[in-house]
Amino acid sequence: MVIYEREHDWVMIPQHHHGLLSGDIARHWNSAYINGTDHWSEVIFAIAQHDHAWIDLDETPFWNDRYKCPYSFIDFPLMPKLTFYKKGIDEVEVQSLYAGLLCSLHFRTFLNGAKEPAAIEFTRYEKARQDRLMEQLNLYEADKEDLLKIHFLMLQFCDDLSLYLCLQEPGTPKEEEFLWFKDGFRQIFPFTNGKNILANWLDSKQVSLKPSPLAFPAEVSIQIKEVKKTNIIRWGIAKAYKDAEWKMRTVTLV
Repeated sequence: MVIYEREHDWVMIPQHHHGLLSGDIARHWNSAYINGTDHWSEVIFAIAQHDHAWIDLDETPFWNDRYKCPYSFIDFPLMPKLTFYKKGIDEVEVQSLYAGLLCSLHFRTFLNGAKEPAAIEFTRYEKARQDRLMEQLNLYEADKEDLLKIHFLMLQFCDDLSLYLCLQEPGTPKEEEFLWFKDGFRQIFPFTNGKNILANWLDSKQVSLKPSPLAFPAEVSIQIKEVKKTNIIRWGIAKAYKDAEWKMRTVTLV
């Protein structure tokens, strides 16, 4: 679950909704910045489905007793998260080997340097998956590996930009933005000439991207829930979330 707090409620967004928003962003990518269209539909599918693993986990949100807030994707307990990560990658791989490879690469990066035995085992399992899929897809040639790296950067960037749109109130001033994104996104593409892409809220409906990876201004939307704190106290997080109405957040990327 993607969450942030307001005075009277929690804004809550299922991870898979955020993933679908990532895919919507990717569909507007400037094709001039990609060398060739190999696996293009599978790249879009991977980006849109990269958080497929969270569909069941987010069906009923969990309450973090220690911090008195809903669990988010950041602090959700490791063991169930890893179990569902593997399940989600398995299900994506059934639909597309290339998308499964991209999602496996993505989730493995989260655990770089992790020392928990379950995390170490997960990274070993996913490395074996990646080796198998690289072999099956014949991707060990230099040009194909380079294209895979660009596709992986795309997935990471669209994921981060989607989080930028979900983790904070629309129109948030730069100095108050979520820490991860204040100085731009971490991905460096060939077309950015060594620079980070910087996002900035122009107002509550528009976000500028400099330099922009998109072909033209793009309107994107995501469903969110605003879960009242009083309802959580009265009924608990599960019922309060279930009964909250879906609302649409729409932003134009310029």
